[in-house]
Amino acid sequence: MAALPPLLLDEPDSMHLPDLRYTLCFLTRGNDILMLKRNHPPNQGLWNGVGGKIGRGESPVDACLREVWEETGFRLSSLHFHGILTWEGYETPAGGLYIFSASAPDRALFTTAEGELRWQPKAWVFSSPEVVDNIHIFGPTIYTPRAPRWWHFRYRGRAIERWDERSLPLWVRLGGHQACCRFSGPGRDLSHSI
Repeated sequence: MAALPPLLLDEPDSMHLPDLRYTLCFLTRGNDILMLKRNHPPNQGLWNGVGGKIGRGESPVDACLREVWEETGFRLSSLHFHGILTWEGYETPAGGLYIFSASAPDRALFTTAEGELRWQPKAWVFSSPEVVDNIHIFGPTIYTPRAPRWWHFRYRGRAIERWDERSLPLWVRLGGHQACCRFSGPGRDLSHSI
């Protein structure tokens, strides 16, 4: 994939934050990431992390834990928060999602109506044309110790036209109340216990 120029924004707050309606989680085991080859739009036929829509009254953390359980059968006790991803001009209305990762339990995978689950090497996930293309840009950075980020992608059709990466606004909320989450360590990893 050819390098794309980032969006150049004159003002730090010049990007409008669309509705953050979804979660996306990258489950790891060793050097592999659990990927889902999607049966349904958006991104039908492409490999992606697991996740889905945040339910009414549900926090992003709770939605991610629920979606991981529904799509993989894994009950997680903690998540690492990496930031948000927003888009415009794609096959769905402008929107956004919360990005998480977690270590996967050592259990067998089961079949899901959402698509095929398969462990894939990180190098493949971050380079294959069979993977949702924005993962090639933000994916490698979520495995480095850094503060959560905000990635924004502008599409023309299904192709990335421009993108931007910036610090995550402090007002982005994960849980609905201040006590829901705690941040620790150099990468400000989110810890959430059930």
